[in-house]
This record gives sequence, C-alpha cells and structure tokens, in this order.
Amino acid sequence: MFRQVHHIGRPGRHPSLGLAPVGALLFSILMLLPLLLEGASGLSAAQDAEASAGAPASAALPHTAFTSAGPWGLLDITEIVISPPAEYLSRDWGPVQPLKWVFPGAAASDVRAILTASGLSEQNVRTLLATARPDPHSSGVQVSPTAELVRSLSPATRAALYLQLGRSERNPAQNAAYRYAGTTPDEWLGNVAISPRTRGLIDPLIYPHGQFLYFADMDLLRPQIADADELQRLVKRLLRQVTIIARLRIAEPARLGEIAEYWGRGGRRTDIRPLLESIAEAGGDASIDITHLLPTLARQYLYRYPRTTSADLAKPELANCFWTALNFFGEVPDDRFLDLAVSVETLKRGYYFVQDGFQLGDVVTFSDKDGTLFHVGVYIAGNLIFGKNGRSVLAPWSILPLDHIKGHYAEEFTDGARISYLRRKDM
Repeated sequence: MFRQVHHIGRPGRHPSLGLAPVGALLFSILMLLPLLLEGASGLSAAQDAEASAGAPASAALPHTAFTSAGPWGLLDITEIVISPPAEYLSRDWGPVQPLKWVFPGAAASDVRAILTASGLSEQNVRTLLATARPDPHSSGVQVSPTAELVRSLSPATRAALYLQLGRSERNPAQNAAYRYAGTTPDEWLGNVAISPRTRGLIDPLIYPHGQFLYFADMDLLRPQIADADELQRLVKRLLRQVTIIARLRIAEPARLGEIAEYWGRGGRRTDIRPLLESIAEAGGDASIDITHLLPTLARQYLYRYPRTTSADLAKPELANCFWTALNFFGEVPDDRFLDLAVSVETLKRGYYFVQDGFQLGDVVTFSDKDGTLFHVGVYIAGNLIFGKNGRSVLAPWSILPLDHIKGHYAEEFTDGARISYLRRKDM
C-alpha cells in the first residue's frame, strides 16, 4: 500500500511519486520557484522583456547547445532565458525578517560541528553559539547571525552552510533560495537593468553549488535598496531561468513513419504526420519547433506563466507539476488532478514502471532517499523534461534537461534522490 503525506514545502521542489519498485512510500509536493510574490494575470514569456522593457524574449538567443538523436529524429537544442512579467512582481514585501538560522533536531554541539565543517572561523562560531536558543518548532537550536557576519561569509562557506540550512523549511530563505543554471553572476543578472551599486551589494552574497548559482539573503539586502523600482528589477533578474527550444530535423526521410509514431502518441499520429512530411521533403536542414508536435496542453502552456483568476483562488491548489503531468495528453485539463489524493491514486492504478525505451508522455518522478515524492515531469525526448516547477505564478511551464532539474533539487540529490519513469496503461 502507498502511504501519502501531503506536505506543501519548498517552492519549486522550487515546484511526485518517487516510486521505489517495492515497499511503502511517502508522498510530498515541494514546489520549485520562490512563492514570495503574487501576480494578477499571465503573459506569454515571448511578451516579457528579457534585458529591458519592450525587448523580445528571443533578443539574445545563445548558440545551439547540442543535438539529440533517437527515435524522435534529430533535435537541435538551443538554450534561452525567460523571466516572469513585471506585472507579477509585488512592490509590497512586508517587514524585513530578522536574520535567523535554525538547526532542527540539533544540540549546541551539533550546531558547532556544522558551523565548523562549513568553514566558519572559530570566532564566528563562538559569536553564533552565544546567541543560541531552543527552537520550539523543531526540537532544535536557532542562532541569530549579525548582518556583518553574514556578509563576511565566503562563497564556499555560504554554499556549505546554506545547503545544510536549506534542507529544512524552518529556514525559508535557504530552503526556497533563488537559483539559476549558470556559473557567473553576469550570466544570471546581466549587465543591464540593475545598477552597478546593486550588483556590488548582491554579487558577494551569491554562492555556487554544482552548475547552479544561489541567492538566499534577500532580507539582508532589502534595507540597502530603497528604490522600489530597483528592487523589482532585481527580483525580475533573480527569477530568470534557463529553458530550451528544441527544433526537429528529419535527416533520414525513410524513418518518417517511425518518427511520426514517436511524436503522434495519444492518438495524434494522423494530425502531425503532414507537418513531418513537409519537413522531410524540405531536406535535412529544414526543421520545426517541437512545440507544434506536442499535445494541446503543452502547446498552450509552454514558456508561459499562469493566468490566475478569482476562480483559481477558490480551487484547492493552483496548477502544479501533478496537474501538468497527468493532463499532458488531455484535450481539456482535468482539475481533479489538483487534488493530490486523486493524482496519487491515478499514478498507482493507471501507470506502470518502465526502465528503458522511454516514450513521449511518460511521467518522470523524483523522490528523496526515503521515498518521499518531491516532483514530477513529462518525458519529451533524449534528456528533455516538460513540466511546471511549482504552483506559483512565477513558475513557468518549460522544457528542461534532466540535469537542470536535478540541479534545482540539489539538496535531495545530494542525499541520494532517485528518478523513476511511469507509462500510462492505456497507451
């Protein structure tokens, strides 16, 4: 029997059925981008300014990242960067929260060990332990760092410590840290839109983990940015995320039937074959954006941010990864999948495990070392996954390489998270 725990946690985790082959599993929805802000209405990512107001989202497309070959044909993969519409970004942040680090279930000696292992100096460790007091909500310890101490942390120390803190929702800043798939602050924030002064304040607070950059010290930064417009511009940059555009080429026209079979799953082969025939007849250099080959829901939502209405606010959940994955082949989205219990029951009864030969529409599940489900997506081709990371209006529907998704959930994969694939029984 599956055992279900409904746990609304880290945004984007920030925004599944982790599924071990045997045994009881725990279930959890953890959403992927910070739920710090609210919006009123959705806009296409293509309508959103990337570098400055009015600039098209495709203004600075990078070179083709790689080509993926398989039963789907040849896919030319290009990375792009999108960010939410400015209309979504709140200008009312509420009071600045006091600086606090919580160590759930830890004694003072455990806290000392964690701080020391993270690279803090003995003087800073003593300073922090002098502020230690019980945390009644976690049976642990909390400490209160000064702003000066937080600013003094090296990127390596900040990364080591914040990775530990981010494992608990008692540390919401680290748990739902802004994150970006890149290696330098320039890649993330760019050299326009925000002032050199703001860059000088935030750059020392950015820390790396794997191929991602993180920022978790907004309450430290906010008092230093008095201009509300500047803060809004900064948040827009922090919420940028990499996604990809994939274009299909048919280098071998003799394989047209196989390729049509792959992209036509869900009873759509007849509908998409004319498009594929056109590409095949045009020669090996002709290509088509795979958006045109995807089922209705993906075509309508890909690269977009949610349009949230008053009716949506009356629903038990806003659109999330479960709703997206289980509605992938549906002509009209089924809002029953906003109910976690219904989604889990559907996965249990209507899907089976596959170990290889993955096909368009297979559900990709992510679970932690204890079997707790924290995300689901939809397999597209190669290493590409479609989905929505969280229910926030600041979390778009996107296609991401699998490694990018694993990077978004670095804490879970550091601790031994696993990935499983499920396929509908009626396909």
